[in-house]
Amino acid sequence: MTELEFRDFAPLATLTRGGLNESFHAGLAVLVDPNGQVLESHGDIEKLMYPRSALKPVQALVMRECGLNLSGEELVLSMASHLGTTSHIDVVDRILKSFQLTRSDLLCPRAFPGNPKARAESNEMSRVAMNCSGKHAGFLATCTLNGWDIKTYLDPNHPLQQKMLAKTEELAGEYVTKVSVDGCGAPLFATSTLGLARAISGFSKQGQALIEAAKASPWAIGDAGGADSQFLEQGFMAKIGAEGVFVVSTDSHHGVAVKIADGNLRAAPAVALELLKKHGLIADISYSILRDQVYPKVFGGESVLGELKLNF
Repeated sequence: MTELEFRDFAPLATLTRGGLNESFHAGLAVLVDPNGQVLESHGDIEKLMYPRSALKPVQALVMRECGLNLSGEELVLSMASHLGTTSHIDVVDRILKSFQLTRSDLLCPRAFPGNPKARAESNEMSRVAMNCSGKHAGFLATCTLNGWDIKTYLDPNHPLQQKMLAKTEELAGEYVTKVSVDGCGAPLFATSTLGLARAISGFSKQGQALIEAAKASPWAIGDAGGADSQFLEQGFMAKIGAEGVFVVSTDSHHGVAVKIADGNLRAAPAVALELLKKHGLIADISYSILRDQVYPKVFGGESVLGELKLNF
């Protein structure tokens, strides 16, 4: 597989204001059935992209297969991109404490909380406030359980990362030929957009405990009001990723993956929602609720002057 070029992206959505097209979103999108067969696609879905945090559910599945028997909110935080609220950080601390670990063992970078209220109350950056600290706490706990080195858990050759590589290849149905480093410092495996959709579909078959925990505590996956939390509230596993990546899986094991060309997430949840609707995979009431939540509002003062229109 080769890397993406600008010409590989398809026009997915148009934002209007006052009867004039104002902004355009190009990207990649694909819906696969439970067998990984393509039901609909837009753009070159077979070229390499970075899934970013949309692959966290697969990583959490590997940790569980390696013996990390978390439950409830702690299980959700192991695959979350949290915004550093007190509630999120308390759960991360519980994971660490349960395995005689401390915040100093975390190797993710320091950051301020992403939640505005939490940010206003924070005096300094910390590793535990970084949005991937739950995943890193899970990494550390898994290493502790298996007797693996906790100082080198971010090395691509570490036993844990090798298992994550193997699981990614298994679920995506393709070999990983490019490995980089994610924003949190963890190895980042490139897949195709099609491979990512197949991976989240496969995850839905193997990660039922993770999915049920996320549905029970949708706020924990990111923050209340986030797109993935909103999909979870309607019964769909969903996960955002940096640079405009969004994935959804259904209880019927269909998988959706979206990648927006310029890295802006604004249109991605709407694209995923419309693919589900078009193929009869979402009830009308859930579609109506999510449409109101995830479609951007276009205001002029206090009046609605435009909308996001999908191009498929």
